[in-house]
Amino acid sequence: MFRLAIGEPYDTSVTEWPEGSVYSYDSSGHWILIMYRQPTESERKSVQEGPVNFALYEQFPVVFLCHQFGRMGWHDCPYSWWRVPPEGRSLPDMTPGYHALVKTVLIDSSTGLVAALRVCTFSSEFTQRLHLSIRAQSQTYWTDQEHEEIIQSVYRMYSPEELALRAGIRCKGGD
Repeated sequence: MFRLAIGEPYDTSVTEWPEGSVYSYDSSGHWILIMYRQPTESERKSVQEGPVNFALYEQFPVVFLCHQFGRMGWHDCPYSWWRVPPEGRSLPDMTPGYHALVKTVLIDSSTGLVAALRVCTFSSEFTQRLHLSIRAQSQTYWTDQEHEEIIQSVYRMYSPEELALRAGIRCKGGD
């Protein structure tokens, strides 16, 4: 059984993580991992109890999940259903009115220890749009090179804040 706890390793086989942010959707649901070197108390509180904003920017076939926790700036995470290991791939629920849960973990990238945890929901409308995008990705295969070229093209044009402003849909965590 998978268990997460503050002060414990996120993954016992990894003690150092690259700094950044990663979004994933797989058979265990929606996850955001935020890796900061020695996160401050303000960053821990922002993840655990600050207001949360989400935005979805699409440059098909890549989906960028943008997020902002508390006083932290915007981050963006490119996502591809095809980059999930085959055994973990799952098509998301399209039930009308469904609010998907998203689990967020702040990891101290210098130690691999969990610094903060948060679970909240996307709005129903945001859930439907994100799930529809993931399902569309599953029907369109492309190479890793094509995927990376799209990501780099978007990054040359926009900062994470600009992606969030240009997003097709936004919501507050818990909506």
